[in-house]
Order: sequence, then structure tokens, then C-alpha cells
Amino acid sequence: MARLLRSWKFLVITVGFPVMFYMLFLGDQSAGTVVDGTVPWRVYLMVTMCSFGALVAGLTAGGARLSAERSSGWARQLRVTPVPAWSYVVTKVTASMLVILPVMVLVDVVGALFGGVELSMANWLGLTAVLWVSALPFALLGVLIGFMVNAETAFPVVIALMFVLGYFGGLFDPLENMPTALQTAARALPSYHNASLGFAFLDGHGLGPEHWLVLGSYAVALSVAIMLRHRVEDSRALT
Repeated sequence: MARLLRSWKFLVITVGFPVMFYMLFLGDQSAGTVVDGTVPWRVYLMVTMCSFGALVAGLTAGGARLSAERSSGWARQLRVTPVPAWSYVVTKVTASMLVILPVMVLVDVVGALFGGVELSMANWLGLTAVLWVSALPFALLGVLIGFMVNAETAFPVVIALMFVLGYFGGLFDPLENMPTALQTAARALPSYHNASLGFAFLDGHGLGPEHWLVLGSYAVALSVAIMLRHRVEDSRALT
């Protein structure tokens, strides 16, 4: 994690993108409600940019860093040590989750200072906790990318995924403003369900079990894919 925070490229992408988009989009619409008639535009935008920040941080922290370690041979060296293989993967996922949290908090701070978002302390803490915990699929996806691609292709893959999942997940525009086909596609993406949990928490409609079900399914599927890919890496290292 310390290496990531010392990288200016990482900080510019993970911190700069969500904050920049929040400030750019802040004046696009009035403060009227846009989600179920209860969530003001500025709050809506803050929640979606928290989700986007979590997505960016998860993909960058896991994908870019892990692919670089694999390309440098560091991951191969770890396989000849007594360190269990599973602990390496768990450490990468944990590091990604730890990086995601301050990015989300920063977006919250920008929303409070510049976006005029006013929430009780309990709502601030609860919203951040819900969005952070449900961002686990982003961290897992980043780690999977790190195992799948090399250092040269990791960056463009990460950039492409963050904007595909961000846009088609409804993080840049309210879902009702999108064509019907894109609305259907959005409901299949983890980015949509992560932000929707934030809205569900704030508007008092509960924590949406369907959102947890989709995100949990993504977490399980990505975990299985990571384990299978890691076994492939182990078998190659032994040959």
C-alpha cells in the first residue's frame, strides 16, 4: 500500500478522476431529486463518484501493481518461500480494500465542502461503510486483472474497464436518462449495485437484498477465477 501511495500516477488516477468528475458534473443539474424522488442531485453525484473512486482504486491497486510484480519476477520468487500461496492473494485484496477507503472518504469530504451535501454523522459513517464493504468485487476484479495481463497491457485494460463499468453502470448519468437497453445492461454490473446500495441506505428503503445478492455472486465468481488463475501460475512456475 505504501508503494502505491508514493506513486504520483496512482494518486492522480485514483484521487483525481472521481474528484475531477464530481466537480465537473456538479453544476450540470439542479438540486432536484433524481433517485426515487428522494435523493438530491448533489447527493446522488457524491454517491456515484464514491463508487467510481472505489472502482478506480480497486482496479488500479490490484491490476497495475500485481501485473508489475509478476513481470519483474517478484511473484515467482515468493512461490519458493514458505509463504502460503493463498496469503499472497489475500494480501493483495486486503491492500486494495485499504486503498479504496481513503479515496471514498476524500470524495465525501469534497461533497461536504464543495457540493453542499449535508448528512448526519451517522449517515456519513453508514454510507461510507456500506459503499466500502460492497466494493469488494472491485478489489477482486483488480487482482484478477493483475493475474491475467502483463505490465504493458495492465494500464489500458484498467482504464477501459473503469470507464466501461462506470458509464454503463450508471455512475455518470442517472439510470432513467439512459436508453432501455443500457438500463438493462447496468443492472447486471457491480458498479450499479454498489451505488444503488448507497441510495438505498440514504432514502430509507433498506439495504436492497437484491443488490447484495448480485455483488456477492460477483465476489464468489471472481474469487474462484482468481484461485484458478493462481493455480495456473503455480503450475507454470514448477515447470
